[in-house]
Amino acid sequence: MTLEDFLILITVCYVAQGALFILGVRRARDLMSNASPFVSVVVAARNEEMNIMTCLESVTRQTYPAEKFEIIVANDDSSDRTAEICNDFAARYSNIRAFTVKEDSKLRGKANALAQAIDMTKGEVVLITDADCEVPATWVEYTAKRFSLEVGLVGGMTMQKATKTFEGIQSLDWAYILGVASSSVAWGLHLGSIGNNLSFRKEAYDAVGGYREMKFSVTEDYTLVQSIINTKKWKYLYPVDPQLLVWSKPCTTWKDLTRQKHRWGKGGLDMKFMGFIVMAVTCTTIASAFGMLFWNGVLQCVIALMTKSTVDYAFLYQVLSKLKQTSELKYFWWFELYFTVYVMLLPLVVVFGGKIVWKGRNY
Repeated sequence: MTLEDFLILITVCYVAQGALFILGVRRARDLMSNASPFVSVVVAARNEEMNIMTCLESVTRQTYPAEKFEIIVANDDSSDRTAEICNDFAARYSNIRAFTVKEDSKLRGKANALAQAIDMTKGEVVLITDADCEVPATWVEYTAKRFSLEVGLVGGMTMQKATKTFEGIQSLDWAYILGVASSSVAWGLHLGSIGNNLSFRKEAYDAVGGYREMKFSVTEDYTLVQSIINTKKWKYLYPVDPQLLVWSKPCTTWKDLTRQKHRWGKGGLDMKFMGFIVMAVTCTTIASAFGMLFWNGVLQCVIALMTKSTVDYAFLYQVLSKLKQTSELKYFWWFELYFTVYVMLLPLVVVFGGKIVWKGRNY
């Protein structure tokens, strides 16, 4: 088989993979009910004085009755004004409790903060978001509605607030990755999750022993989701729904973005085999296309990359249409350039990137 033949074959595989992603988003299972459980919202915050106020204000402005949900804020050894701001909110709202995380010999990092916060919860359902996020007013209500008796996990989409190209690239990146995560759930594969828009039954969490019984991971959200799924007791929903769309703060520098990708890549080493197949198809398509340049195959390279871009655009359009955020596609060609480069570099970053640095801690 020549390289040109192989390029045709792998490009066809990429098109087929993209078609499955699109169909998965279109057919994603989404069960709505009249459920109205008591809900506990958990926010872990470490040195977030610039963001925590916006986060907590958004969480308190919910359409769900205030008496039906509580907010637990964990100050994770912050050295700035995070604790002061959290305590101020707790004094103003009767359904907010704030506390400072203690050291735990069995847990490290964010998992420790989350575990201690979840221990304090009273809710039948626990919702988690990050301190640099802003949630919609419908977030608690429309997440709670998904928790019919057989549902144990509900994921949600997150995008980045973008006012310039660097931020828009990240926003589309998140839409792409989490769109694949939602699509994979529709096909029963469960390839991903995100901890800033995640909810689960407290019963399901307790049944797997919580974070204290899980091996340490820098992507503790993925580990928790897989632990609950592996019990095969609960349904997992991952709706692409604007009522659940959370907005996060983008990384401000390429260095911070590289560290984020390093952390995600390390955590992704625990993903299911099918996740590696998806990455392999993507990497091989790009590598084969550029490989043709060494064999005077400029036209074949351009056709393969344009085919890939068309598939990527179609998939993102499907996801963003559901989220009512198609205006973000103005950043598409910059995203496509970034996506092409980082997919090829990510394995090198993961292998040779050294220790993970996150929130001033090394792992």
